[in-house]
Amino acid sequence: MQAPHASAFRIEGSPNPLPTPITDPIHKAVFPYRVQGYWEGGESVLLFEVHAQRQPLYAYAERACRLLFACYRLAHTRLGLEHSLRYGRTLRVFLRTEGKPGAEQQRNLLYLYDLHERVPPREWVRELTHEYGHWIIPPINSFVEPEAWANGDLGERWFILHLLEAIRRGELEPAILMGASVEEIEAYLKRAYTPLVERMAREGLNPARWRSRQRAGYEEYLALALYADRLYGSERLGRAMRIAGGVEPDDFLNGLRESLLERETLTLNLPANPCWVLLPKGLKAWRLVAPSDARLTPDPKRPDWVRVQAPARTLTVRQRNGL
Repeated sequence: MQAPHASAFRIEGSPNPLPTPITDPIHKAVFPYRVQGYWEGGESVLLFEVHAQRQPLYAYAERACRLLFACYRLAHTRLGLEHSLRYGRTLRVFLRTEGKPGAEQQRNLLYLYDLHERVPPREWVRELTHEYGHWIIPPINSFVEPEAWANGDLGERWFILHLLEAIRRGELEPAILMGASVEEIEAYLKRAYTPLVERMAREGLNPARWRSRQRAGYEEYLALALYADRLYGSERLGRAMRIAGGVEPDDFLNGLRESLLERETLTLNLPANPCWVLLPKGLKAWRLVAPSDARLTPDPKRPDWVRVQAPARTLTVRQRNGL
């Protein structure tokens, strides 16, 4: 598939009930309303089906479909990810009025429960991006808490961050947030994203936290992945995900190392001065290109980690075996 553009996305649906309501595969509940989202780019690909149990939820189904396509564009163009061919690339979303508040994803089925018009828009955004993360982002498993699989929380933070940045650049309208305000989204990121990235910049990877399968290890994985996105860019993060070759945190870490070593030259977007950065094999493998007045100090206990002091916002390094 070619890179998708907003103009290539087509929505089909009607606020009128379907002639034959849809029955969901797991709960056998009836859904009279449906919105379908197609990507048109030489071929028509059904990416999303969003089903609603009640007519007042139809408008939310349309908004959810548009939000999910915006997330798909981000994942596809920035991370190089794609919907699974196993399910014909179609993700089916069911907006249920029953059940305990929350959501779950099984195969290509995504369920949101206890939905009504009083659900805050920011919760729609958070739940949808979280569950879509479980669907499209390669999984990292083995945690005991808060979830076994961390790709949902990673997706939630990554998608919301990049949706907001696209709005700030004028690439998306604020309406994509389903009624949530930009201020609410900024407050969410200040709480759920910024502390993780700032800690990784300040300390680098903490081996004790990384080995934990409790919340500390879960959050250390989130921090490393989000910091990699901030430091090296989404392309390197996506490449790390795709070549990890397993579902353990160390698989992702190895994938990140390999993704960085694929580049003869790296330009890092420094979030702070000073900050810690991951350079696989350390300064034995990398040399400073710019700025010339930057100071790189290796950590003797963590060979891959280097402390950077630089007045500039970017740092360029090159592999020593490069030209």
